[in-house]
Formats: sequence, C-alpha cells, structure tokens
Amino acid sequence: MTATDPKATVLPLLEGSTWPGSAEALAQVHALPVPTTKTEAWKYTRVGKLFNQPYAAPKGDVNVALPARLPFDTTRVVFVNGHFRADLSDDLKDQKGIVIDSLKHHLTHGPVKEHYGTLAPTSELLFTAMNSAAPIDGLILLVTKGVKVEHSIHVLHITTSARQLIQPRDLFMLHEGAEAEVIIEHIALDTPEAFVNSVRECLVGEGARLTVHKLQHEVNGPANISFEGVRVAAKGHFSISTTTLDGALIRNEVKVSLAGAEAHAELNGVYLLNGTTHCDNHTYIGHDVPDCTSDELYKGIVAGKGTSVFNGKVYVKQDAQRTRAYQSNANILLGDDAKVYTKPELEIYADDVKCSHGCTIGRLDEKGLFYLRSRGVSEAEARKLMAHAFITEVVERVQNEEWKAVLTALIDNKLAQL
Repeated sequence: MTATDPKATVLPLLEGSTWPGSAEALAQVHALPVPTTKTEAWKYTRVGKLFNQPYAAPKGDVNVALPARLPFDTTRVVFVNGHFRADLSDDLKDQKGIVIDSLKHHLTHGPVKEHYGTLAPTSELLFTAMNSAAPIDGLILLVTKGVKVEHSIHVLHITTSARQLIQPRDLFMLHEGAEAEVIIEHIALDTPEAFVNSVRECLVGEGARLTVHKLQHEVNGPANISFEGVRVAAKGHFSISTTTLDGALIRNEVKVSLAGAEAHAELNGVYLLNGTTHCDNHTYIGHDVPDCTSDELYKGIVAGKGTSVFNGKVYVKQDAQRTRAYQSNANILLGDDAKVYTKPELEIYADDVKCSHGCTIGRLDEKGLFYLRSRGVSEAEARKLMAHAFITEVVERVQNEEWKAVLTALIDNKLAQL
C-alpha cells in the first residue's frame, strides 16, 4: 500500500481474516486497480467515489424492526449488516436433506471446502477480491440429491447504519435432481454512505433446479455491488429475476456457465429508476458445451436523473453446437435528464446455433396515450397503464404466482411515483 493508493480507506478492514483463500485475495486487492471510466466493463459506472471515505466494521447486534412477513409460507433468514441473526430467523432445521444456515458455521465442512471460491475469481475483479479477502457472513444452502425445498426461502438483508463496509458471502449447492427457490430482499434504513459488496456462488447439479428472485428497494440506501457466479450441470435449470426499485449506486453482475448438455439459464430483470439512482446490470452467459439454451430479458423505465446500464454477453464456444440463446434489453425514457446505456453482445465460435440479441430505447407511445385519453383515461393513469403493460412481459415469467402478486403490487406502486 502506498500513501496514494485509493484503496487505503478499505484495506484495514480486509486484513486478518481467516476465511479460506483470504490471504491470496488480499494480495489481489493490493494488485488490482480501482476501475475507472477507461475500464470497459465499468465505463458508465463510476465507483471511484466509493473509496473516498473510511468505513467501519459492520455490527450485527443492533435492534431492527422487521417488515411484515410475505403473505405466503416461506422460511425466513435474516442478516443484519451482513451478520446472520438466528434470533430473527425461522427454525432452519425442519426439513431433512437440506442445510440452511450461516455459511461461517460450515467453513470446515467438506462441501464448502470443495466448492467455496470456485466460481468467484479474484484475479480480475477488484470487488470480488475484496469480498474474498474478508467476508462478513452469508447463507449456505445445501440441498441433497432429489430433495425439493418445501417453502421458498426468504432472505432479508437489512442495512442499518452509515459508513459500514458490508460484505455478504453466499454459497448455494443443489445436488442431482434437487429443487429450491430463494427470494433475496435488500432493505436499507437511511444509509446512503454504507457500501454493500456481496458475492454469491451457485452450483446447480445434474437435473437440479434453482430459482432466485432478487428485490432491491433501498430508499436512500447504500451503494450495492454484487457478483453472482453460477455453474449449471447437465439438464440443470437456473433462473434469476432481479427487480430494482430504489437505490443509489447499484451494480448487479451475473456470470453463468452452462457446463453440461441440455443445461438452461434464464435471466430476467426489471428496473424502475428515478431520482439519481444508477443501476448497472452486467451479465455473461457462457455456452460451454453443446445443446444448451439460455433466455435473457431485461426491461426498464428510467425517469428523473436516473441512469440505467445494461451490458449482456452471450459466449458460444466452438464445441457448443446446437446452442439456442436469446437476449433482449428494452428501455423507456421519461424525461430529458434520464440516461440509458445498453450493449448486448454475442460472440459465437460454433456454426450450428440459433442466437439472437437486441436492444431498444424509446419513449411511451404517443398514439397509445392519445387513444387512452380519448376514452376518458387521465394522462397520469394512461401513462401508468402503458408502463405496466411494458413491464408485464418480464413479470409474467415469474412462476411463483404468490410472489408474482407481491412483486406486481410493488412495481405498480413504484410506477405511480415515476
């Protein structure tokens, strides 16, 4: 470290960790630069300001008021400032064949030793290296062969204080034929100067099915940088739907490897941005073997001085014949100060493939608005109806009807504010 190292504000919090691989990760943190606008993957997302202030270590033993439970059966797991809170979580041992617990309690166990760190490379990504150098805690989800988790797992991440560096770390492992659904919700209580830097690794076994729903509604909340590394085995199915309603600086990076024949990945995203919210969705789907499929759809509405960034890449290896991959990003701008940057990418080295990608940026259809207003609908209601119709295509992909109803209500409430 030198006196001019911009990472000097976070390095003291990354030293002394005993998590696996922490020493090697810390060395990478020292070596890697802070991304700038000259770094292609971070061209439109400025993160230098995250290092302009010192941070404190996060505290988990603080009083929090939990939100009302979701209106359907779930297993609730609570983390406060990155720390697992057993006293606020449900009984996590009520179904055989499943481990739902604090990851920190299982670091010496065989499955964690075998898979931890395998999908979150630290050699290129500064924020992943920072997390690997000193994670706080996170969720371990282990589902054994053929077991289906009975209720959705609702993970609440609550951030309560300003100027903390919070680094959650999750490891999900689904064995052959297992099934699980996880709802991950981020809530912040007026913490604009906090910094949440999370990493999640997901291993989807042969014929297994993992569904992740991610909800970000952190009003006046922290900067939130996240990385998801995913590997899907033969005939496995992975899907993630990311809904961003509020936040300050948000970066959602998802990297999927389709590693077995007939594996499938589905990535969906909705973002409704106003104020000065900045949301960057950065995805990579690697078709590494033949006969895999992927489907990616992100849609957003950006108002005020909000900014949306989408960068999605589909990579088809030379041997990945009979790949089927679809990717789309569509945006509506409301107002002259809103910004959208979108960059869909296809890189194909096989010849027997069927792939498509595309992006659009536009405004609400004036003819449609005129049609609705001519039938007595107010302009505000007409705009809301058209925005709802635009987003519905993504929401309809959610298979869990009860969660879909909750999500639809939240989205409609947000649309009324745009």
